[in-house]
Amino acid sequence: MVTQDLNVIRVRDSEFLLTEGGGQAIHLTREAGPGEEGVAAVPDHYLHDLEAWYDRAALENPRWLETTLCGRQWILMASGEDTQDTDAVFAPTCRRCLALMDKLFPRPPMHPSFPIVVQVIADTLCEYGAADIFGVPGDQQAALRREVRAAVRKRAGFHTRTYAHESMVIFVCQAIYDQHADAYSREAAEAMSRFLTGEPAEPMSSPMRLRWDAWAVG
Repeated sequence: MVTQDLNVIRVRDSEFLLTEGGGQAIHLTREAGPGEEGVAAVPDHYLHDLEAWYDRAALENPRWLETTLCGRQWILMASGEDTQDTDAVFAPTCRRCLALMDKLFPRPPMHPSFPIVVQVIADTLCEYGAADIFGVPGDQQAALRREVRAAVRKRAGFHTRTYAHESMVIFVCQAIYDQHADAYSREAAEAMSRFLTGEPAEPMSSPMRLRWDAWAVG
């Protein structure tokens, strides 16, 4: 019994076909535009596997590009129905396709204090070569990583690596960090020596550890 037209994801006014082929990843394929040659969602020899669930005319309609968003050749539409051999697919897993799809959505509004947070992190990186910031909202992380990298590159001329884990974003400018490596090693050795000799530990604080809510107020 036909249940739907095609296995697609709708983004604003566009539809993207969930496709597979050439590996385990599930990709996104956009519709062919004016002057572009399109292909059917499913080749003829796969039609009998899917026409029980999908409209045959929709399956045969040559409306899709031959390559995925990430530029790969695809074989056929991924099925949104469970079978004995495969599980239903409802979302892409290709990281490149996902990244490209993200660009189709409007960027979230920036927090009013966003420029201040970028400046504080960039200042910390230019001085110490590393910075961790905790409590960063998920919709602010991509822009924060991008803008801090640009700020450090403009001010110091160095590349910055960024990592994100849950609400924490880590920044490392290796070129600047290496300039202080000897001092950091001495501090670590002194801390270990105090620990081994039973001296009172100093308060655990670091200028390289920041909190979003300390700067993004309001």
